Order: sequence, then structure tokens, then C-alpha cells
Amino acid sequence: MAENKWENLPVPLENYIERRQRCRIEASARGFAGLIVFSRDPGRIGNGLYLANHQPIAGSHPSMYEQRGRGHCAIVIPVDDIETLLVTSPYYEPDVTIDRVMVDTNMPRGLAKVVTDYGLAASHRWGIVGEEILSVLLYRDIVSALPGCNFFFADDILWSMRAIKDSTEQRILRQGAKIADAGAETAMKAFRAGRTENQVVDEIAETLRSLGATDISLTCQSGQYRSGEPLIRPFATERVIEAGDMAQMEIRGSYSGYGFDICRSAVAGTPTDVQRHLFETVEKMLDSIISIAAPGVRAEELQDICDEIAHAEGLDGYQSMHFGGPSTYCGHGLGIASDEPPVLFTGDKTILRPGMFLTPEPGIYRHPAGGLRLEDNILITATGCENLNTSRRWWSSED
Repeated sequence: MAENKWENLPVPLENYIERRQRCRIEASARGFAGLIVFSRDPGRIGNGLYLANHQPIAGSHPSMYEQRGRGHCAIVIPVDDIETLLVTSPYYEPDVTIDRVMVDTNMPRGLAKVVTDYGLAASHRWGIVGEEILSVLLYRDIVSALPGCNFFFADDILWSMRAIKDSTEQRILRQGAKIADAGAETAMKAFRAGRTENQVVDEIAETLRSLGATDISLTCQSGQYRSGEPLIRPFATERVIEAGDMAQMEIRGSYSGYGFDICRSAVAGTPTDVQRHLFETVEKMLDSIISIAAPGVRAEELQDICDEIAHAEGLDGYQSMHFGGPSTYCGHGLGIASDEPPVLFTGDKTILRPGMFLTPEPGIYRHPAGGLRLEDNILITATGCENLNTSRRWWSSED
């Protein structure tokens, strides 16, 4: 029997086809000849995975001479023709879901050939998706290579599509949340006085890998200074955890191509009254977010409720930047990429809709006692939201 090269796709093949057709519909509604969708390695790989199951690689090379745009890919989707995947090296997955693949080490040159072959290189309007990730150099070269085309910002098309998870994506995300919970249970057993931060994250990683997680990224920030920073490198060290230390432990990874992202914090031993107040305040923030997250609510309203609670508890300066603190937001969207819209922060007017997958993560930072963060993964439903995580023990196993 011939091998089916698409049998191990994260989502069914027809989902990729339907997504690209939705791109055509959006492009045609805006009067575009089509969309040109970019991805970049590292850190901005989501569009290629979402539309074609393709992840560009080797993006650390500079653009020089004939090597232009290495580590990028472009998916060209004309309104009335089949799509083309343009890659900058022949190192690409055999199970990409686009049949027409072109390789050119010079992306602007290759893009000009693709568009010309379609007969759409002159006097045509194209929507650009991924403008935020294109360098000035690369964008300038693309414009020079296609002087007859006009390009228009269209990143919102993919962001809007990716923000709403279908039933297949939701099933994957639920399983990822269960894996994250298992990691959290391991974290609470591993975190205790006398262990190093590295020992803690090693045990968490072993649990996650055993359950099929990939792209694992973990933190264990312990002690007054390290726990007090929202994020600090290195994410884990040989620091020995001492009795009374607070810590925050970020548990991130992917399952079947989709991310999970939770945070659990702990105290080594019995918490002081101050530490207990900090933990109870942050947990109140998270519970309050979950209680109001629902269709029709603006993303910024979830940040507002955190600010109100921190202010009421006398913790101004230790939470949101709005009140002089170091926290840049109280959460974000999650999907194929680890950070997706919306951002749960003052100024983000995105209206929540069913199918959005969010990671609210309120925290208190740079407090004299240290800092902490609690984070769950939630799914917006037709009537409210569903918390996909069950494990939120924040005290140490020594208690």
C-alpha cells in the first residue's frame, strides 16, 4: 500500500484547503489579486504552519548577495488560481499541504517569478500578510522586484482566522492543557528546599516529553530577586532553593502543533502572611478574569479587572504598567504560535468571540517578598469561558 504522506498532519488535509479558500474569499472582498503570506524562522512560523504545514528554517543567516530572505517562506494565494509555496532552501517537510512548491535562495526574485507566472505582475493589488515580520531590506527588494504591483497591509486576515479555533483545534488544545496539568503536578512535587532550579525543570520536562509534548520551554525563577522579575534569563539556574523562597514556574510546550502555556508559583515551606496575601491576590485576579471572560467582552477589560484588584489590595507599582508596575499585560491568545492576538492589555479593543483560546496570567512582581504569576488556559464558549486546567496548587509539597 502506498504511504499517505498526510496521515500525520496536526489537522485534516481538508482544513488546510478550507483555510486557503477563506483567504481567497477575504482577498476578493478587498479587491486584491490574492494574498502573499509570509512566515519567518525563528519566532514567526505560525502562518506557514496554519496554511501549509510548513515551518521555514535557518533564519539566522543574514541577507547577502544572492541569499535574500533565508529562513522566510511565502505562500502566494491568487483569488482564481492554485497556490504556490515559495521556500528559500530545499529543506522543507515532505508533508506540506501545497502541491506547487518553488525553491529560490533569493526570495524577492522567486516571488517575482511566481507572480509573473500567474500573469499578475502588472497593475495588480496584493494583500501582504506578515508585513510586521518583513525587514526593511526584504520589503524594499520585493517592491523593486515587482514594480507594477501595489501592496496593502492584510495581517488582520490571518490573525482573525487563527484566533478562532475549530473543533479539531479545540480537541488538541484540551489534550495539551492536560499535559500542562501533569507538568504542574510534577512541578509542585519537585519544588522544595535543597533542590536546584535546574533539577526542578528537568523533572517537569521529563513528564511533558513522556506525554508527547515538544518545543518545551520552562522556567524556575526562585528567591526574592529572580521570582520578582516577570521573566529573566537564564530561565533556570544552579541556584539552590531555600526554605521560604517563592518561585514562579512557567510550563510551556506544544502538542500536535498547538501550544500550551500555564504558570504555577510556589513557596518552599509554610508561607508568611505577606506571601499568602500576594498569592491570594493573584489567584483572585485570575478567578475574576475567568468569571467575566465571555463573548462581547473587550480584551482590555480583563486587564482592567486585574488593575482594580491590585489597587484595592495596596499593590500599585507591583503589577500593571498602568499603575507604575513592570507587568506589560495580563495575558494573550495562544494557538500554533506561543503568542497570538488578542493581547489582554489596556488599549486592546478586540471583542472576545467563541472559539478564542486565551492564557490569562496575572502576577505580582518586584515586591520586597519576591513575585509570582498564575496562569490558566481558557476557551471562550457561547456563554462564557471554560477553564481547561485543573491543577493550581501553589504551595510546596513540604506543606
